[in-house]
Amino acid sequence: MGHIAVEPGGPLKQQVQDLTSQLAALQARLNLNSQNSSKPPSSDGLNKPKPKSLRKSGERDSGGQKGHAGQTLMAVADPDQVVLHVPPECCDACQRQLGTPVVVESRQVFDLPRLAYEVTEHRVLESVCTCGKAHRGQFPVNVTAPVQYGPAAQAAMVHLNQTHMLPLKRTAILMDDLFELKVSEATVLKASIEAAERLTATVDKIGQAFLKQPTAHADETGLRVGKKLH
Repeated sequence: MGHIAVEPGGPLKQQVQDLTSQLAALQARLNLNSQNSSKPPSSDGLNKPKPKSLRKSGERDSGGQKGHAGQTLMAVADPDQVVLHVPPECCDACQRQLGTPVVVESRQVFDLPRLAYEVTEHRVLESVCTCGKAHRGQFPVNVTAPVQYGPAAQAAMVHLNQTHMLPLKRTAILMDDLFELKVSEATVLKASIEAAERLTATVDKIGQAFLKQPTAHADETGLRVGKKLH
């Protein structure tokens, strides 16, 4: 068989060099992100780079620094309740009756009260005049059903579902865990829809106010929904 001689610096070598340069350029473009170029964060997609710490290694010890104002609990002057721990009535040494006890030390415990729903029953009364005409009281305008959830309970559902972005099921579970109030996923969804309807006028006013501003700022970072960037 014959042999093909390739001269150094010939067409094949030039082609390899061109392809190598193109590969390097494409790789550099793929490595661009919002942190090493002018690309917006929304373009990072699922390849968003990890945030880099600005702290230099060994510069400071971990934890709170000297002179830093901590968040230590401070005693309050007017506690919500006071529990007295009194000494016995008589001395265990001589059996004589003790004098009037005085406070010598106090300690405060910050805790959450028992969280549970409460039921308020509205009753409409009726009175009958001597002429025979009956007069009845009126239910509040927001009490429209024989049994319903109140505004605070609905606000908690909306807060967990919308502000903290919890799914409907997890919101319902938390309502039961925190407040012992069992709600369905449909109830959480209904509360969010009703809140959106109530806030429509307010949102419209905010939108109109933005149109009158010389500059409007917005977060351009995208959000993945259904594997697509929005």
